[in-house]
Amino acid sequence: MKREYVGKRIPRVEGVEKVTGRAVYGVDVELPGMLYGAVLRSPLAHARILSIDPTEAARCRGVKAVVTGKDFPFLFGGMLRDQPFLAIDRVRYVGEPVAAVAATTEAEAREAAAKIKVQYEELRPVFDPREALADGAPLLHEKLGEYAVLGPYKNIPGTNVCVLRTFSRGDVEAGFSQADRVFEDELYIHDVAHTPLETHAAVAQYLPAEQKYNLWSSTDRPFRLVKELADALGIGINQVRFITAYTGGGFGGKGSLVAEAVAVPLARFTRGRPVKVVFSREEELTASQTRHAAFLKMKTGVKRDGTLLACRAEILWDKGAYSSKGPDVGHRGALTIFGPYRIPHLELLSRMAYTNKQPAGAYRGFGTTQVTWGCEVHMDRIARGIGMDPLEFRLKNGYVEGDAYINGQIMRAVGLKQTLEGAAREIGWKTPRPEPRGNRFRGRGLASMIKGTATPTESSCFIKVNPDGTLTLLVSSVEIGAGQKTVLAQIAAETIGVSLDSISIPNPDTDVTPYDSGTSSSRTTYHMGNAIRTAGREIRQKILEIAGEILKIDSSLLSLSRGRVFPPGGGEGVSLKEIFSRKFGGRGGGLVAEGRYSPAGSPLLAAGGKEAMSSIFWMFATHAAEVEVDTETGGVKVMKIVAAHDVGTAVNPLGCEQQIEGAAVMGLSNTLLEEFKMEGGRILNDTLADYKLATAKDLPEIVPLIVETLHPEGPFGAKGIGEPAAACTAPAIANAIYDAVGVWIKDLPITPEKVLSALKRKNGEGRA
Repeated sequence: MKREYVGKRIPRVEGVEKVTGRAVYGVDVELPGMLYGAVLRSPLAHARILSIDPTEAARCRGVKAVVTGKDFPFLFGGMLRDQPFLAIDRVRYVGEPVAAVAATTEAEAREAAAKIKVQYEELRPVFDPREALADGAPLLHEKLGEYAVLGPYKNIPGTNVCVLRTFSRGDVEAGFSQADRVFEDELYIHDVAHTPLETHAAVAQYLPAEQKYNLWSSTDRPFRLVKELADALGIGINQVRFITAYTGGGFGGKGSLVAEAVAVPLARFTRGRPVKVVFSREEELTASQTRHAAFLKMKTGVKRDGTLLACRAEILWDKGAYSSKGPDVGHRGALTIFGPYRIPHLELLSRMAYTNKQPAGAYRGFGTTQVTWGCEVHMDRIARGIGMDPLEFRLKNGYVEGDAYINGQIMRAVGLKQTLEGAAREIGWKTPRPEPRGNRFRGRGLASMIKGTATPTESSCFIKVNPDGTLTLLVSSVEIGAGQKTVLAQIAAETIGVSLDSISIPNPDTDVTPYDSGTSSSRTTYHMGNAIRTAGREIRQKILEIAGEILKIDSSLLSLSRGRVFPPGGGEGVSLKEIFSRKFGGRGGGLVAEGRYSPAGSPLLAAGGKEAMSSIFWMFATHAAEVEVDTETGGVKVMKIVAAHDVGTAVNPLGCEQQIEGAAVMGLSNTLLEEFKMEGGRILNDTLADYKLATAKDLPEIVPLIVETLHPEGPFGAKGIGEPAAACTAPAIANAIYDAVGVWIKDLPITPEKVLSALKRKNGEGRA
């Protein structure tokens, strides 16, 4: 059947609104009587708060409220409730909010905050998660065992281990004993900043008469934050309302209470006046959230013919001071460290340790980026070590349609092989490497990945047909800059049979739009798309029934396309506006349908009751990189990146390509440029002049390849794309460096100094 919208390269439906400056982002929200908030932050990494004197600050011009942790002594956290809104009795990282001020201008608030006097008793800090595990290490959370745990997460009270996850299948030791070779590696992936163009911003208002909090922010998970805030304060969900603005970049960082955690306590004491808090770039880099750093150990047994037999993996995550979304990263994200490969014997130990650093949270890939780094460098080392082509090694062991995931779930729509073959073909894998140019050597590398989506989660929608035949799609999926509104409008228009420009999608408001688990985990197209398909089919049927009544034709003989109803035999058709005008006349009227989707049933079945590890769909990707390494300077120049992604059906190929290209840039930036410089817990490079990001001048040729494997339950066969797109770039670059000059770089970022050091070791010892 010919499709009007799905599969078409359609520009963003909100694009004009954005480029003309009419779009309202979190930083743009302005309300009558609004005050402005500022924060006094801790100068110490670990200290006990002895006293706080706000007297001088309270006397400053324009100040309406000064709030400390003792004024608002609540803890929040969506998975482990361990974080105060403002420090209560101690601080655990440089930059932690200690007190906050609301004033009539931002300048007045900042000036007053600087005059709050705090006395500290400095405590011994710990900055390395390996040291945090040692006997005698300072405990960051003595009350860990008393915190509320919201999910299947385990921790070890009396230690700094806030997340513990184990998994095993088969007999790893037996697998090692059967192997012809056993390979071991230790790797490290660093913490990096989310660095959205729009910093964290929130407006909070407390309505005393209703005892209700209204919030405006650019979060990507409004309903989850409603629950998190209500649970923290011990109030009803109907006493918290989130109104979302457009999001100027998030990458996982805006799914937690950050600026909101400062705005809410201030609003509680400003007698109904809203309070706006906008982070500076310095605060964004030092006091928001980061990607989790991780130390990874891999041990794998393999036969001479390349068959993988057993793998033991150990991950130690650097949690920072508070848990944020970390428990699920360490619990579920860790599982994909075994990669997209059939390995009969498996064993995993995943631990997350508190340190005196800014909290780490959700970051694009939700742990998959980190574990893919470890797995894919390790897999290349194995392939090279047994003398096997890395591409053939992956093709031999990689998942195919109908294979079982590590919990026994049968996977469907598995396009790994197609991504491998497509990326290899485009990078010229089988062709000779270019000849060296003096000290410059070329090499090529591959890396693959697997990622699931959070399962089960729920999405709901309402579709309204207005009296003039236009439609309003009410969803709580957030437009975070990835084209969510466009894709959802395409699915709705295709399902119902209306024109794309007749559909409007307002931004989410938790008092108005129905429940959605969040714009995260690459779930929106699949989950909300399925909800829209359900509601759309109902709306379409209702429209045809009304049209049949008006036109006096059996509705089963009518068709609906681009907003016009056609009788048998075709013709010009009748517009929805005319149909509704004749139906309702001047009194007005319309239609409403509800759609809901949450995966369940046989597609999630697993062995031994391990359905909690299942995913309703699986995403696969392969990146190939060609690099040029200068053996004199250690410099690495990426010449080309090919990124092949299995997306199911590409609802909007243009949007898919944009996601893939943007993520490849992000991966390159993470790999070669981004790095926090820290001293005594203080981040030294706290501006974008010093925290280096990739710019247009750093970019190679990027070739996005879309692989379509139709998912049997996806909307028009679609799966997801947003998160996995950044995961493969780093290991592909590292593997290409080895191909070029024969040295392995196992800790990120890859810098000229590390490359030179590895080359010196190679030349001095004969091997890297």
